[in-house]
Amino acid sequence: MSGLGKRLPSLRPESPDLLHLDFLRLLASYGIVLVHFRTNLLSPFAGRESIAQNLDGFALCVDLFFVISGFVISWVYRGRIDGFPSYGKFLRKRLARLVPLHWATLLFYVLAWGAGTAVGASFDRAEKYDFGCFVPNLLMIHAWGVCDGPSFNSVSWSISAEMAMYVAFPLMFWVASRSTAAFAVFFAALVASLYLFSGEQFWAERTYNLGVLRALPGFCFGILLYRHRDRLAGIAGARWWLAAALVLFGTAAAAGLGKPWLLPIAYLIPLLGVAADMQGQVGPWVRSLAPGGRLTYSIYMLHPIVQSVFIVLIGKKLLQLDGMVLTVWTLLAFPLVAIVGYASLFLFEEPSRKLLSGKSRRPSVDARGERISI
Repeated sequence: MSGLGKRLPSLRPESPDLLHLDFLRLLASYGIVLVHFRTNLLSPFAGRESIAQNLDGFALCVDLFFVISGFVISWVYRGRIDGFPSYGKFLRKRLARLVPLHWATLLFYVLAWGAGTAVGASFDRAEKYDFGCFVPNLLMIHAWGVCDGPSFNSVSWSISAEMAMYVAFPLMFWVASRSTAAFAVFFAALVASLYLFSGEQFWAERTYNLGVLRALPGFCFGILLYRHRDRLAGIAGARWWLAAALVLFGTAAAAGLGKPWLLPIAYLIPLLGVAADMQGQVGPWVRSLAPGGRLTYSIYMLHPIVQSVFIVLIGKKLLQLDGMVLTVWTLLAFPLVAIVGYASLFLFEEPSRKLLSGKSRRPSVDARGERISI
């Protein structure tokens, strides 16, 4: 076993500077996994429908990602985009990080549909195999209001929204650099407008249906956190306040607090994460779990496939598991997601990224061109 451990790639943080944010990325990714696994996880429990409904609040972990993304991209690319050539290089690196796994999971669902159709199998969510939305998925614009519903790897809507933020990032960062106050006013007005004019669906519940609009406030807030990072460093005991905010969010979400009230707590968490990172005091739990932040994208994109194959196909259909046995089987899927994500990161994603970015190099202490927040 020790020999195997020596041969396996080491999971190390991309940078020693943002360990709290890396920790939050890992935690948030498992918040999303919990949301999608919850039905099978709660199988034997009375009142499972109401419990599952309450746990839907953890879906706001995606909004936490958007905030972290705005900060991290600002941190990484500050002063590095000064014209069209550097902008093109920036977008190429972002595409090289996002596209391979997105296209791979898209291909998985296309092949799954083909195989299932060939043998006459029934699909639990047949509507997501919407080939009218295949091209938008391929082009990563399926969260821009061009699709009629969730499609294929439905969680990838946030990757589409994230890509839109990357495209707009230089302009947003330029405006924030010229006048942070004006950018803060824009952010406040945007959030107020979204709260006031959400309509029947709260704006932080959007996914395929203009999920890009959901990403914009979080990303802008992340840029503002970057602009005020020195002030945030003055928050005394930031890492303890962060722990308290995490407990508050988890408790409030589990208790079923409405998303309009839960969202400000979700935004507060990365604010305190930035403050803790700027202070540089890292506790043992954060230090030990922060390397898992590198698995965030893999966990996020691959957990629906683990659910489809391991939980539904093998567990429910082949083994016909139910009740407490299904709960235990679903619990096993949580570490399995990380294992699959680890394999994907080192065997597929990193080689693909290096190939598409047009440059192969050893990772540095601060892999500034390779970071991603989700």
